[in-house]
Amino acid sequence: MLKTIIDTGFADLSRMNFDVSDEQRLVLDEVDRACRELRPFEDEAYLAGRFNEHLAPIFRKAQLLGLPISRMYGDGQGADVLTYALALERIGREGTGVRTFLSGHVSLGQVTIQKWASEEQKQQYLPQATRGETIMCFGLTEPTAGSDPASLRTTFEDRGSYYLLNGSKAWISNGSIADVAVVFAYPKGKRDGMSAFVVEKGFEGYSSQQQKHKLGMPTSDTGSIFLDNCRVPKENMMGPPGKGLSIAYSGLMSGRLSVAAGCLGVIEDCIEEAVGYARQRV
Repeated sequence: MLKTIIDTGFADLSRMNFDVSDEQRLVLDEVDRACRELRPFEDEAYLAGRFNEHLAPIFRKAQLLGLPISRMYGDGQGADVLTYALALERIGREGTGVRTFLSGHVSLGQVTIQKWASEEQKQQYLPQATRGETIMCFGLTEPTAGSDPASLRTTFEDRGSYYLLNGSKAWISNGSIADVAVVFAYPKGKRDGMSAFVVEKGFEGYSSQQQKHKLGMPTSDTGSIFLDNCRVPKENMMGPPGKGLSIAYSGLMSGRLSVAAGCLGVIEDCIEEAVGYARQRV
């Protein structure tokens, strides 16, 4: 049984074994099979400039939508960091759009919930996400603030039995297709005490919109999220009040690691294509 760092408490990456085990090879063989099945659909979606609707179903069938998530939750596979990175490396060869979906749904969404949420929140949101029944995203970036949590303008107010969120998020991977978003906001009128919330698309005051006419990654869904007096139940604050900055940086670290792993696959594919062309050109 593969185990996550969270399962084992093992967080010293300097002691990791970088040899690929037989069990990891079985996982990577399944990743490769799923990627080969996905490729013709991804090529078609790329040429059409749209999100690949076959991505989630194919990865769901291969049980890859919760690869680093504990087996306690739905279809979580309990893979360690190295196994997950190797999987993302292979997935990156199918295009940055495919890897970006996994970064938003798993690395930034599910992994952040697994690390910071209450057990009740984990039980509520992770099983469905690992099965692909819901899609997740990470609502940090705003129109006037990139991946700089200290510059956010989204606010929340404590209204007794719920929080009222106001603001917007921009350039969010999976933003217009997500069912659940991890959202960050400051207390209204303050510049400290940022907190994190798990926000469902069905909550009153929540809306999203696809961002079109991008220069790249046509198969990656990129969206804006609008919070207009969005009512969020009290139990949907994630982590301790005021710990949002730590949660955001933690999520960004997980997300950036997934980007790096996927980029290895991208450059491998580029080299393979370039070498193939060099060998057959006249």
